[in-house]
Amino acid sequence: MRWLCLAGLLTSWSLWGHDAHGRLNAPPEARRLRNPAVRPATEADFNRYIALCGNCHGPDGRSRTKAAGAMATRPTDLTNYLMESMKDGEIYWVVAHGIETRMPAFAAQLNEADRWQMVMVVRELRARQRAKEKAQLGPYEWQLPPGFPFPNVPADNPMTAEKVALGRHLFYDKRLSLNQTQSCATCHRQDKAFADPRGRGLGSTGELHPRGPMSLVNVAYAPVLTWANPNMRQLEQQALVPLFGDHPVEMGMAGKEDLLLQRLQAQPLYRKLFAAAFPAEAKPFTIAHVTKAIASFQRTILSGDSPYDEYQRGDDPNAISAAAKRGEALFFSERLECFHCHGGFNFTGTVDYLGKGMTEVEFHNTSLYADYKEPNVGLYEFTQEESDKGKFKAPTLRNIALTAPYMHDGSVKTLAEAIDHYAKGGRASHPNRSEFVKQIDLTAAEREDLVQFLLSLTDRKLLTNPQLANPWAPPVVTAIPPPKYVLRGEVVRVFPEDGAVAVYHESVPGFMEAMPPPNAMEFLVADKQFLASLKPGTKFTAGVRKRGADYFLEPIRKGVVKK
Repeated sequence: MRWLCLAGLLTSWSLWGHDAHGRLNAPPEARRLRNPAVRPATEADFNRYIALCGNCHGPDGRSRTKAAGAMATRPTDLTNYLMESMKDGEIYWVVAHGIETRMPAFAAQLNEADRWQMVMVVRELRARQRAKEKAQLGPYEWQLPPGFPFPNVPADNPMTAEKVALGRHLFYDKRLSLNQTQSCATCHRQDKAFADPRGRGLGSTGELHPRGPMSLVNVAYAPVLTWANPNMRQLEQQALVPLFGDHPVEMGMAGKEDLLLQRLQAQPLYRKLFAAAFPAEAKPFTIAHVTKAIASFQRTILSGDSPYDEYQRGDDPNAISAAAKRGEALFFSERLECFHCHGGFNFTGTVDYLGKGMTEVEFHNTSLYADYKEPNVGLYEFTQEESDKGKFKAPTLRNIALTAPYMHDGSVKTLAEAIDHYAKGGRASHPNRSEFVKQIDLTAAEREDLVQFLLSLTDRKLLTNPQLANPWAPPVVTAIPPPKYVLRGEVVRVFPEDGAVAVYHESVPGFMEAMPPPNAMEFLVADKQFLASLKPGTKFTAGVRKRGADYFLEPIRKGVVKK
């Protein structure tokens, strides 16, 4: 669950899985409410918060009070990353109306202005925690999708822009395979959401792999990194397997470490990139640095801007179809129970992120086969426990329409087939079958609704993001048409967590009236770099458009380099 009351709402972790964006309390129309508050929370606002909410949520919002500890379920941590996904209107609604018997309504105690200022207190609580987290990770500027937490990053491999740039070049470089025919990107294609359209991987020497390469989307949050190995926990460690593994052969560089480094050192560009990425090292060309750079780049392969995300953020209530909305309800229902294995912001079993108290690792048997044989016995390969036969990791469903065929061996070809598999309770009976895989009667219409929901999880921007594209490919310059309407204004306040900005602005003839001081109008800003350039007092010119009930600002550019 993403919300989250101010004074006594009890949430259980089991409820969080019902909706990948956590909306279970405030009605959808609350997302459309606009926050008129343009001033930060004051000391008086915080004192009011402490008086009303501090007993349960604590002065710092982390719900670590004596009263909270005595409750059957601890009140919501208001500093949690999930707060960033909440719309101001949703927080306002819960403050005003409460939640059934779990939280009192404060409409009688707080006037409208004070309720909005309470929203600002909640925003500030999360902002303070986020600042601590960012300081812990270092100066690297993460381009996280709205509502995503900071990933965990190994202490010995902090993120830097220079390491990411080096890793991107290495990821797309065929010099990393012995016969120079394959790169990491060969089996993790950007246009396929960094997955492989083949059901099973094919190594550089032509050896067919027993399993298919998994999508690398949001791999920064993965607690385990392969289909069934519970010990493979870090990207730096995993990168060694395709490079030097021989069971099966992938890149074929086993025993050729010196040759690999010689190839890289012979490339003038790499001499600059390695030196920039590891400036304190006398010998920057090492295998450890190769894997650290690749891992750094992989942590930037982030996806959270699908039509479903746009719909759930409240940016556009019509971003997904009515069929997809019905499919969403089915997906998160107890009847189908899909969310148990594909829940949370990444639509997968478990995730890891900065500050998470406990990292779970889950593997499931979906009764794909009556008997799982070598080399595809799942978790059993590592535990030798009969109860682990046929258990595999639940992959993310983000961009699932692009990552066919499905299952560990690519034996399910389409989304419709995948739905049929689960509706039947599995392809074959197996004693280790997950309790969530059970026979379900689905109508043809319900099956189609589920397909439409899954299609709405495709993030098209990911597929063409130039920051993730092949840097060795020649650039292609494409023109962006000028905006139809141009707005000139002055920034009053920036809301980086919401991707929004409040501004005074001149009139836009034929489109909107002026909004002079003291009133300000809120606009959404999808371009994170443009948003970062906007500071209070900044005067700007931008394109403006309307989608649903929201208005969006866009940077005015003559063209863009697309790689």
